[in-house]
Amino acid sequence: MQTETASTEFDLDELLLTRNILLAHPLAGKVAPADVIGHVRRYSSVTHWEELVCAVINTKAAQLMGIVSIRQPDGYSGIFRRHGSIEYVRFFIDWGEYTGFQSAGVAHFKVFDSAAKGADTSRFPLYHLVATDFDIDRYWESVLSGMQPKVRAVLSWNQLPESDVAFTPVFGNQVDSRICIDSDKILMNLFEHPKQHVGCAKYVPNYGNVC
Repeated sequence: MQTETASTEFDLDELLLTRNILLAHPLAGKVAPADVIGHVRRYSSVTHWEELVCAVINTKAAQLMGIVSIRQPDGYSGIFRRHGSIEYVRFFIDWGEYTGFQSAGVAHFKVFDSAAKGADTSRFPLYHLVATDFDIDRYWESVLSGMQPKVRAVLSWNQLPESDVAFTPVFGNQVDSRICIDSDKILMNLFEHPKQHVGCAKYVPNYGNVC
């Protein structure tokens, strides 16, 4: 598995201001203000707030899955701290048949700033599982033909990732993987679950098997 993130240094205050502007725009989740995006596009794959840490193919559930790390206690709800924001993950799959990556669906979940000021940062990062269904019959056809299908997952904060495989998020990142699992339990065994956070997990570095 390969995780791709940008190494370019960035101005944290500027990017936090950009996030607040995007949150204040009523259509920011789909149509972000062009001048704001144009200004911040000198940055890409900023993972200070969120990061996609793994992507897998779940053959038993016929799903493509990813784990998203929420790394900070705030920066998700904006100055009004009301509605939160959305973490999108678009999945692509390359069947190994020389056709390249094809869009395979989008998953998402909502995130909010911590309710209390001075939140306990030792609770972070928190982890969320996202998934989308895919064509499992075609997957096995490719495997039986000697191909090695590959999944690509693209995380994008509060901006719906384009179906174009060349899309690069400002906030978020991309993971390519050929890792496959045959049960949810195998994936979740990579994590320890704190009782107070249903659906979140503390990461244990073990990536399982490659198909």
